[in-house]
Amino acid sequence: MVPPGSRQALSTGSPVPPSAHGEGTLGEVAASDPIRLPDLAGLFARRATRLRALAEGHELAAYLRLMAALAAAQEAALGDLPPGTLPGRHAVAKARRGGRAPIDPATWQRDPSWRAALAGILRSIDVPLLPEPAQRARTALLEASDETLEALADRFLGGAPAAHEAGASVFVAAALQVAWTRMAALLEPEDLASDEPETGDCPICGSPAVAGVVAPGGTRFGHRHLHCSLCATSWRYVRSRCVHCGATDKVSYRQLAGTSYLRAECCETCRGYSKVFFVEKARPVEPFADDLASLTLDLLVGEEGFSRIANPFMLAPDTEEGWDGG
Repeated sequence: MVPPGSRQALSTGSPVPPSAHGEGTLGEVAASDPIRLPDLAGLFARRATRLRALAEGHELAAYLRLMAALAAAQEAALGDLPPGTLPGRHAVAKARRGGRAPIDPATWQRDPSWRAALAGILRSIDVPLLPEPAQRARTALLEASDETLEALADRFLGGAPAAHEAGASVFVAAALQVAWTRMAALLEPEDLASDEPETGDCPICGSPAVAGVVAPGGTRFGHRHLHCSLCATSWRYVRSRCVHCGATDKVSYRQLAGTSYLRAECCETCRGYSKVFFVEKARPVEPFADDLASLTLDLLVGEEGFSRIANPFMLAPDTEEGWDGG
């Protein structure tokens, strides 16, 4: 449901909002790293900390604390992850030259380390915080065969998890994030150069962005990096260009009253949208966490007919029915 009063708080009056963040600066690319691989040192711990902070006084406080517990379990699982496999430097460079993501789940054969991550998450998560259906999903996963787990991963990565698997898919998504983030962080940055144009998909794993972050520097209004929903890589992307279709015209912005650090960039061409966070207005921003804490904007923009690929943890609403897939 849309919280009372939120509809009136949605600003749609101008394609460029009045707070002068430079949304119309198409083509101005900052002198910044085109690709930033994830830093494994405390990545999920920082996400958990941000989620706990966002939960204070939030209408979705219980849900955000649950997601914080999941992120803390991811941090623990990452520390205990066994060795995995990586594509060789030649394979990475060849993939990039060909415009392909080197660890795209559609082409890269995942190794069993992701299942070790899942087992670690299921062992270390704060079980009392889980609603009863989530506890049942956890128990079922602990008892599941490798074949069942691999099938769940296939369906999640293929974008087609079954409705009744929603609870299990959240844990599976968390484990796959740990495995892919570790792989991305261990790649060699010098192998990632490419002449391919920037796209809205992750150059490392091909997954969609969870959100964009605009940081000061480079141009007058700063620059935007998109953040991957799977491997936590970030990559530079020109401002005022649709993340989904690349269109540069008919791009407009929406925001909620009192949230100048957050905008929804909406494309009239494909009817897609993406979120953009401005770090000078809200420090510290953690894209994955802040995305989950701003579901009201998703609801309101969705009512206008815009859509996007959702954050994978939106599979787990703060209801028992949601964990059951209902």
